Amino acid sequence: MSPAPLSVAIATTEGWPYMRAVLDSFRVDAERLGVEIVVGDGSGKPEPPEGALPAGTIWLRSDANDVFRQLADAMRRCSAPIVATTEDHCTVRPGWCEAIIRAHAEHPEAAAIGGTIENGSTDTLLDWGSYFITQGPHMGPLGQQEVRFVTNEACLSQKRWAVDLLDDGGGRGVSMIFHTRALHDQRHSLRVDDRFSVDHFQSIGFRETTTIHFHNGRTIAGFRRRRMRRGDWLRVALAGLLPAYRVGRILRVCLPKRRHGRELLASLPWAVWCEYSAGLGHLVGYATGPGDSPRHLR
Repeated sequence: MSPAPLSVAIATTEGWPYMRAVLDSFRVDAERLGVEIVVGDGSGKPEPPEGALPAGTIWLRSDANDVFRQLADAMRRCSAPIVATTEDHCTVRPGWCEAIIRAHAEHPEAAAIGGTIENGSTDTLLDWGSYFITQGPHMGPLGQQEVRFVTNEACLSQKRWAVDLLDDGGGRGVSMIFHTRALHDQRHSLRVDDRFSVDHFQSIGFRETTTIHFHNGRTIAGFRRRRMRRGDWLRVALAGLLPAYRVGRILRVCLPKRRHGRELLASLPWAVWCEYSAGLGHLVGYATGPGDSPRHLR
């Protein structure tokens, strides 16, 4: 049997059948190309029934209901020379697997190559505002270029040797934004390539959206708290101003893309609300660490 050209790692706290949509979105291509799929499942729910999963899928049960730990475990279990990641609330667009393989063949020097993340939840301005502050910078077009900061785990691919450099803080899990920044600091090449793309779905209502941004902020600051640097102390000192600054940065990045400008401007009040919710989480995270916030993220 030929070795897999690509592994795809996905973490989930929702389990089966929630995972069906993302797996079905690239099942045909994965089976045709011989792609290895590794799912890290911390839901505690029963495993999928026999025959429900694409061929080549490895289903890892985890006692940790924490997507950062589950994803690190799933990525390390992958065996292909390229390891891609997406999320259980995304669906990938046609040709995703082949485009990732092609991008890495064209750029063997690249440690990581990220694709575009488009908004799949378009019914409310709250959903748009939430999308823009988390995924807006990764909305297409991205072109094909070397970058300093690459796409997050929703649409990311890495060489297997880059996965071996994962630092999960002694089993506490890892966020890909910190991992890829560490790769850049080590002078490894990062790229974006908008020939592969996913749609990101997250429409969970006002209360849950507010809560998840708080927990996301607390988790990020909790990771940063492990090794406080000058920039982290500045983030604490300027905590009241940073959410507004971040919204301004989103405008600077997203408006030149000339896509969804009307939705961006109309959803700004919700974007500000989500940023201040995350900002409160940042303060709590810097003060007390991540606590159980990683368990609340999806």
